[in-house]
Amino acid sequence: MKKKLTVAGMMIVCLVIVLCIIGLMTDSLPNFVPTDKYKDLTGYFGAEPGEGEAVMVVNGEVSEMPAWQVDGKWYLDCEEAASKLGSRMYADYGENVAVFAMPQDIYRFVPDVTGYDTRTSRVDTEQAVIVTRGEKWGVSLDYLSEYTDFTYTYYENPSRLVMLADWSELTVRPVAESCKLRDEADKKAEVVEDLEAGTQVYVLEEEEEWARVMAGDGYSGYVAASSLGEGSLYGDTQPSRVPEYTHITRDHKIFLGWHQMTTQGHNDTLEERLANVQGLNVISPTWFTVADNSGNLTSIASAEYVNAAHAKGLEVWGLVDNFSDNVDTLVLLSSTAARTNLINQLISAALGCGLDGINLDFESITEERAPHYLEFIRELSVSCRNNRLLFSIDDPVPQFSSHYGRREQALVADYVIIMGYDEHYSGGQEAGSNASLPFVEQAIQDTLKEVPASRTINAMPFYTRLWTETYGTGELTSEAMGMDEAAAYVSENQMETYWDADLGQNVSQRDSGEALYQIWLEDAASLTEKLKLIDKYQLAGGAFWKLGFENAAIWATIQEYL
Repeated sequence: MKKKLTVAGMMIVCLVIVLCIIGLMTDSLPNFVPTDKYKDLTGYFGAEPGEGEAVMVVNGEVSEMPAWQVDGKWYLDCEEAASKLGSRMYADYGENVAVFAMPQDIYRFVPDVTGYDTRTSRVDTEQAVIVTRGEKWGVSLDYLSEYTDFTYTYYENPSRLVMLADWSELTVRPVAESCKLRDEADKKAEVVEDLEAGTQVYVLEEEEEWARVMAGDGYSGYVAASSLGEGSLYGDTQPSRVPEYTHITRDHKIFLGWHQMTTQGHNDTLEERLANVQGLNVISPTWFTVADNSGNLTSIASAEYVNAAHAKGLEVWGLVDNFSDNVDTLVLLSSTAARTNLINQLISAALGCGLDGINLDFESITEERAPHYLEFIRELSVSCRNNRLLFSIDDPVPQFSSHYGRREQALVADYVIIMGYDEHYSGGQEAGSNASLPFVEQAIQDTLKEVPASRTINAMPFYTRLWTETYGTGELTSEAMGMDEAAAYVSENQMETYWDADLGQNVSQRDSGEALYQIWLEDAASLTEKLKLIDKYQLAGGAFWKLGFENAAIWATIQEYL
């Protein structure tokens, strides 16, 4: 017989259900109700600065090195200013001089000495622009801010300089409704500070629900993305302090061919190299090589060559390289005296033979060498600009050289040339294309993130590689071949050939039983696919390595894309 629940029993059951619901709500409430617990900000910016020092907060990042005061003015370590603020002040400790390259002049500063030298005069300053502190040098932030895009504001408790730099990447947004700045992207996270409606914040990262921002006082954290209004680039709200750089450009597409030569006698091969050429408007002879670490130059330049090229309607951009075994590029470029000597000799040689431009092809630029390389580029650009010599720079693809400073190159040079080849190279561990279409297109896309398309030239190869993989030993070797040589090898060895649409190339291979032979061909078909990218990305033109490696008929293909 079933028993009916009494009233008391029903009340007990209801009480249990209510308690369960309360328990569930108690567990889940923290996920919905924000906390008002405030974070202890003691030591928020790291170690407390010493007397006369200030923590540097740049775009939300706390610098490990503080700024310091001298006679009421703030100074920052020169290298730190370069890496954090984009400073172009270059410190040469070995020769006790700091160099600041302007568009048409070069300023030289001696540490702890007021005033500085330009190329033609002495400029007085009330306070030294460069000061020593132990083994390091500091640069005046007030002076630097006259020529560099950054701002700074001083705050106390703790002593700090809140700085806004890299304006082209920094977004500023207003707080649309009052909110709390939290130390994590979580409603339960501790509060760093309250932000009132209308407050301007600087967006460091943004996702769908949360944005990481820096407040004007340097504290950073997370706010709900919905609490922010429409933003704009900080650079759009500030007049740029960077001096204006002018560029020597052409109103037509550039089609350049490199003419490799190693002796004075090779200048006589100009007619031979141009016998079948159509559409080329620039030739770049490999005339100049740095001879030693003092910046002396080896030259095989010829005024007769320049005159003959001009008579054929070609500009001549003389190439200078660092390929000599006698040169340590780090030693060379880290010496102000050596850089100056090299530039003076190069400009003198260029003017002496009537060159239209200089083409810089310095390779194997490691991250250690990169700051000195960029300083060399700045200084060389000044002399080129003042002497109306067009200045172009050859770069490996960004995939291999992200530290080359293309944004800076684009500022000071007239054209940046992508060497869109060596995807697979001699000595590499894998056989493959020298310049597949995806490889080339990615290099262009990456370059255009930092260099305007109107001053970007894509260089294409007239050569490929025959790869040989020997069975048993696994040894992999390669041999560079021009277009005709590669085509002849394929024909003579009856190699199987097929079109690889993904790579944009014909591929040939042969298995001899002892070894596998493979060639990713450079021919009219592959070159056509690469030439199409010039129009697709509205590039300034194309370049080709090297004259003499091409098939004579290839010029008709090139002519179609002029």
